[in-house]
Amino acid sequence: MRRSAAVRALVALGALAGSSVATAQTGPVLRVATSPSDTFAEALYAQGAGFFKDAGLNVELVSLSNSGSLAAAVAGGAIDIGLGNPIAVASARAQGLPLSVIAPSALFVAKAPATVLIVAKNSTLTSAKDLEGKTIAAIEVRGTQQASIREWMAKNGADPSGVKFVELPFTTMAAMVNQNRVDAAMIGEPALSAAKPLVRIFASPYEAVAPEWYLAVWFANAGWLQKNRATARTFVAVMSKTATWANAHQAETGAMLQKVLPLTDDVVAKMTRAQYGVKLDTQYMQPILDTAVKYGILKTPVDAKDMIFPDL
Repeated sequence: MRRSAAVRALVALGALAGSSVATAQTGPVLRVATSPSDTFAEALYAQGAGFFKDAGLNVELVSLSNSGSLAAAVAGGAIDIGLGNPIAVASARAQGLPLSVIAPSALFVAKAPATVLIVAKNSTLTSAKDLEGKTIAAIEVRGTQQASIREWMAKNGADPSGVKFVELPFTTMAAMVNQNRVDAAMIGEPALSAAKPLVRIFASPYEAVAPEWYLAVWFANAGWLQKNRATARTFVAVMSKTATWANAHQAETGAMLQKVLPLTDDVVAKMTRAQYGVKLDTQYMQPILDTAVKYGILKTPVDAKDMIFPDL
């Protein structure tokens, strides 16, 4: 593995130790990644609803938001189960990190996109071709957003090769486009709802990849999974239960999200909520992997089936 990436991940993990959520019960601790956003909050909802405790899992939620750092932390044993986008997991595997996917998490659904491309309200940009050579902000470079924007531009008659991507947190994107620091930004909820009065929605690039696909998947070190199959199976079952429950109980999950983010009732009521996959299906992983290969984000083709840990 790349030792420098692993060291950075472990340092970040230590710095965030104070923000870890209390464990569900006594017993061996299962360290699970989470992030303070609806898309990556499925484990937070499982904890809040008592599903981990009911299943006998003593879970410690650890906040670490960058998918690349999470991959290194899981490979290095600092986190037992990580959450990240399929490109990040595939990229880590290509670098020799022994990671395997075990369950789905957030699912992009074209009819209700929770992440879109925005521009300033007074922007003169009106088409995909207008973005040629422009600067676009993404939550991370060489990830799902960059791949999706390139694909959307290409499908709409534009050349995406000259676009410059810069990494910004969702919370700063609206200000950056209005200050003309970037030409457009790929912003997600809940920052999107808070920003809507200030910006113009330009496009929904994720739709160019497929009508539905996994924005995030649960993964773990293959060696850890070999030694902890029963625990992993229980975790997968809990996440399936959580996905079904969270998809149908958005008022309850919204209240849980407000405990970790400074969200008003109005923003929670208006935001497009994340949907979660209930059962792992590689047809929802393959499209984004193929798109990443097409634009050189992944160097070689990846079969999603090869990323799945067997017999869970």
